[in-house]
Amino acid sequence: MKILLTGSNGFLGTYIRYNINGKYKNLILCGTTSEVKDKNFIKFASLYKDIDKLLENENIDCIIHSAAIIPKNFEDATYDLFVNNTEMMKNLYEFAIKKHIKKFIYFSSFGSMSNPALLDVGDYYTMSKIVGEHFCSMMSKKGIYAVSFRISAPFGEYSKAKTVLNIFIDRALRNQDLIIYGTGSREQNFTYAGNILYAIELVLTKDINGTYEIVGEKSISMLELAKLIIKLTNSKSKIVFSGIEDPQENYRPRYSFEKAFKDFGYYPKYRFEEALERYIRWYKNENSINI
Repeated sequence: MKILLTGSNGFLGTYIRYNINGKYKNLILCGTTSEVKDKNFIKFASLYKDIDKLLENENIDCIIHSAAIIPKNFEDATYDLFVNNTEMMKNLYEFAIKKHIKKFIYFSSFGSMSNPALLDVGDYYTMSKIVGEHFCSMMSKKGIYAVSFRISAPFGEYSKAKTVLNIFIDRALRNQDLIIYGTGSREQNFTYAGNILYAIELVLTKDINGTYEIVGEKSISMLELAKLIIKLTNSKSKIVFSGIEDPQENYRPRYSFEKAFKDFGYYPKYRFEEALERYIRWYKNENSINI
């Protein structure tokens, strides 16, 4: 099976190319920004506008679309970002139809939705991800097995974004205070990159269509997350309440991988604590923290 991996120089793309099952070694890596030092890497023009030209003679079986223009926060998601993400998906959609590919795996997001069943989109970035899901639906009607993975708060090796999880880990490894906003009761469902890859490998063996929630076993509060990270790092850090209100104090995401389990057997391969331990080891080595 020949697989095209977009965004292969991003966080999830990097994790996938280093860890994907050996039987999928026929992997074409691609991106539109910095290059990957790999003989199978192809650098495309912005938004994959030249994909049809550069891959004219390639017979692609599957596209894993992990590339996206991601804002720093939802408030920074402009209309232009929406247009560009949609244009990127359109270019890949047209290529997939023309080349009669068999499978398309798309990385979507819950984004700003608090009730995904109602598609209560609150920003242009989230809107662009939902539009991508509709492109997948159109592919399905044209004979392509297309799935959308709604992924919640992905983390893992090669992630360098300044997330709450990364901030807590970094400060704990340096024995610095972990700052909590509000009461620390806000929750998040963190999804390990290894579990996302596991879902990909399962889907590659089945012919299915649809949108699936690829998430962790359960959500965790910020206070419990801080305590767990201190425990796993054997840190001397203290938890300090900032006294500043958390605008998302009552946020309680409720996701379910039940549909994914029913249709293709997905269940988080790595428990959260185990995944966090793996990531902490990588983070410590990557940043040469020896404290």
